[in-house]
Amino acid sequence: MNYIKVLGSSGSKSKTSGTTSFQISKNIVIDAGNIINILGDKSALINDIFLTHSHSDHIVDLPFLIDGYFERRKETLTIYASKQTIEILKENVFNGKIWPDFSQINLIGSDKKSLAFKEIYENEEIIIDNYSIKVIGALHIEGSFGFVITKNQEESYIISGDTYINDKIVEEINKNDKIKLLFIECSFPNKLEKLAFDSKHLTPKTLKMMIDKLNRDIQVFIYHIKHIYLDEMRTQLDEIKVFNNGGKILEDGDIIHINSGKVDYELLDHKIFERIMDINLQLSSQLDKDKLYEMILTLTRELTHSDGGTLYIKSDDKKYLDFKIVQNDSLNIYLGGKEKISWNSLPLYLENGEENKSMVAVVSALENRIINIPDVYECENYNFEGTKSFDKSTGYCSKSMLVIPLINHEKDVIGVIQLINKNISRIETVSYNEYDEKIIKALSSQAAMALTNSQLILSLEKFLESFVSTIASAIDAKSKHTLNHITKMSRLAPLIAQSISQDETIYKDIKYSKNNLKEIELAAKLHDIGKISMPEWIIDKATKLQHMVDGIEIIKEKVEILKRDFEIEYLKNIITQEEYKTKISNLEDDFRFIEKANIGSEFMKKEDIERIERISNYKYYKNGNLTSLIDDREKYNLSIQKGTLTNEEKDKMNSHAQLSYDMLSVLPFPKKYENVMHIAVNHHEKLNGKGYPRGLSEKDLVLEDRIMILADIFEALTSNDRPYKQTKKLSEVFKILDFMVRDGEIDGNLLEFFKNSDALKEYCKVELLPEQLDV
Repeated sequence: MNYIKVLGSSGSKSKTSGTTSFQISKNIVIDAGNIINILGDKSALINDIFLTHSHSDHIVDLPFLIDGYFERRKETLTIYASKQTIEILKENVFNGKIWPDFSQINLIGSDKKSLAFKEIYENEEIIIDNYSIKVIGALHIEGSFGFVITKNQEESYIISGDTYINDKIVEEINKNDKIKLLFIECSFPNKLEKLAFDSKHLTPKTLKMMIDKLNRDIQVFIYHIKHIYLDEMRTQLDEIKVFNNGGKILEDGDIIHINSGKVDYELLDHKIFERIMDINLQLSSQLDKDKLYEMILTLTRELTHSDGGTLYIKSDDKKYLDFKIVQNDSLNIYLGGKEKISWNSLPLYLENGEENKSMVAVVSALENRIINIPDVYECENYNFEGTKSFDKSTGYCSKSMLVIPLINHEKDVIGVIQLINKNISRIETVSYNEYDEKIIKALSSQAAMALTNSQLILSLEKFLESFVSTIASAIDAKSKHTLNHITKMSRLAPLIAQSISQDETIYKDIKYSKNNLKEIELAAKLHDIGKISMPEWIIDKATKLQHMVDGIEIIKEKVEILKRDFEIEYLKNIITQEEYKTKISNLEDDFRFIEKANIGSEFMKKEDIERIERISNYKYYKNGNLTSLIDDREKYNLSIQKGTLTNEEKDKMNSHAQLSYDMLSVLPFPKKYENVMHIAVNHHEKLNGKGYPRGLSEKDLVLEDRIMILADIFEALTSNDRPYKQTKKLSEVFKILDFMVRDGEIDGNLLEFFKNSDALKEYCKVELLPEQLDV
């Protein structure tokens, strides 16, 4: 290959990018920061790795590269690095403690070691196959290198390694006209120039100082940017005009052709995604299917760098694959569309009725599978006489082939796409890889579904799920105290259902499909939708006196006024010192009682309510009027026997269930989610008929309703982030749930199953605190 493939380009890990690694041939990579994530199983083909230095972002895949593909490896994995880097690897990685010392372990069935270290030196030139790799010094940590890579003594390029201003790179470029491309690190924005200097990295400013020393133009490709500074760095690099001669900020999956500097991209980026979506929209609305067939094959070839391809559609009688589109760039062949192809269709069945297993496209259709052939001339599984005859007559050379069925939403094969000769560099034909299979599979599936009018169904379903998730997030965000309630419910309820589906005891006859589990998840996300209408001060009422603010502070101010009045009485000799101290002590004790009662964590007994009444008899003068320490509204709230809500507030809160019913009952859910409304709104119902909003009883509540009821109660009882209640241990929670079973409120069989289920274990592991797990 006369191109370089960027396996990892970032100076830090992120969700979408890996750390430094470049593939320069099928078997050779520079650095090992992100090999496996991009190459997958083809990582087993890597035999030689050149390390720029020992920092973890450049070596992280090394251990897994050997361990994960040990059985497949046939050759020793050789690590080329400086003495310092090798010593660090031996001492800190392959030491038998952090990772096995594979340099002492033979390959399976071989006397070759699985790992070898080869020390390299500055200015040394290593020859591997037809590649020359020259070592140049880098200004980073001790033992750091960069590399000059040349193939077949033709064009060369430099990979800088992590470095500060490096005159050795400048000197190398100025004296060697074969060097066409410079892959150079640039980690930090200009504002972090001191950090860059201390850690020996480049900024756009110092990079410009290097480039200004070059005596000729060269394409520059930037890597190792710290992800958090990407936008800022892009602006600063544009300001120094570093890309005036081409080049770019590298991304994982970039493929750069050495002879031209042209960049291809081997990952499904946003633009390609938009093109696929565009083709789907056209397929779903365009009546001219011949034109759309052509567009499908053209886009598929472009995405997989295919020189040619054929699109077959299954005939109406399901007995043949008819040629619809044939394309070949090298031969300038573009058949099909309006002008029908006269070539004979491929029979799916032989004259005796047996399946036709000799033609690769037919086998793909019959067996509904992708077929990837590296070289058709070395493949003996299928009859390629027609392909070979075509090659002979045209002078073409067919090699790599990828065949994939077009499958509609009913999982029926309606056609086949057959691609020929993946040709990234336009010079060398290579095999199709897993990425190509994923891309063509995604596109072909979408195309087939569009052709069978299912694109609309998929779009509406995606919209439904997104809309439901958005509503769920909005409800969760409404209260800071129940911020994650719906999120936890949408995890717990499906977990319980999944455990039931896998159970072979009391629920052995219950099996939930993927759609059933999604239905329960959607119901969990929508079960509190009625709370949209609830005032925040009710939802977030953490204490009995809280309205917009906690009223305890107002009473506290009144207490201080009373204390002042008592002090005045004492100073005026109206009361004795002993009486003054007694009054202050009693008042402070009563206020402590009010503070405790305000929390609402304990049940208020009859004598507690009587004490509230007595405390309300405290009087003080305000604006010349005699005023009670506790007014009627405060007394009413403090007398709440359980929790923090008054009866009126409870009614208002409970009305969310009725509102949920009113809102969801008018929504036309798809047939496979037709029970979402019932499962969602029934989460406050009880088996004894005393629940709300509809007062349903045991005979009315199906298992899915009971799952939602249990999940809602369990999440509320185990929640550890609500300030108005103490965190409960599991033993306390199950004691409460057992009482609810005895009172006929929840399903006893379901509760007993849940106590021993994987759903409980998995949920507790993630959502509960260690101190809660006492059973």
